[in-house]
Amino acid sequence: MSRVVIIKGRDLRIVEKVLDEFQNPKEKRVVIKPNLVNSSPPPTTTPVDIVETLAKYYYEMGYDVFIAEGSGWCETFEAYKRLGYLRLQRYAELVDLNEDEFEVVRNENALFLKEFEFPLTLKNAYVISVPVLKEHSITGVTLSLKNMLGATIGEKARVAKKGRFHRSLNESIVDVNTYIKPKMAVIDGRVAGIGGELFSKPKVMNLIIISNDLVAADAIGARYLSKNPFSIRHIKLAHEIGLGIADLNRVEVYEVSEVHNKKQ
Repeated sequence: MSRVVIIKGRDLRIVEKVLDEFQNPKEKRVVIKPNLVNSSPPPTTTPVDIVETLAKYYYEMGYDVFIAEGSGWCETFEAYKRLGYLRLQRYAELVDLNEDEFEVVRNENALFLKEFEFPLTLKNAYVISVPVLKEHSITGVTLSLKNMLGATIGEKARVAKKGRFHRSLNESIVDVNTYIKPKMAVIDGRVAGIGGELFSKPKVMNLIIISNDLVAADAIGARYLSKNPFSIRHIKLAHEIGLGIADLNRVEVYEVSEVHNKKQ
């Protein structure tokens, strides 16, 4: 069974305690992938404080830490600057994946992307997807799996730099995750984004979802957004090809708060 930890509250110190319960990365490099789709403030984008918590945690453990994003609707370093990410350079190197060097990899069994430009920053790395708990106008939700579309090389355009994936969006989401194989999801639902992906309306939910199964994490996240996980096509596809578990009957859920730990 997959394990998902739900932190109830806003205290980021608990994130560190939860991470202590997971196996330490075997890789030397840790790459943290926030959702900075544009330079709008949270909940459209991932709050800098939760990324700082993760970067500091792994930096102090001796890992080489990178914060990597390829913004789709603005220049990546514009988002880093406007959203306060530049200060995190004390713990991590900031990378614009739109401009990263890459190698071409192939998978004839892919659902849509038989060929993929793999950013070299992510090669042999422990990749953590750190999205906001957020709705999406096309896919229903944009959580840890959908967030990984930003972990790709950008097209030479001012906006819609990842537009090529929209020709088969749900299949592309699954394929990108199959190629990159992120190892952990940390979904920030302290303030969720409602109504769309680019200009989200805030809804206070006071929770953070952590799992080393991105499909399970997203299934739980979809449930908190009042959606059936199997109604979200990319979650269903990811479950069907074995990327993770979306069946909530096969997921162990633990709730953690400031005062007690409880198995749900």
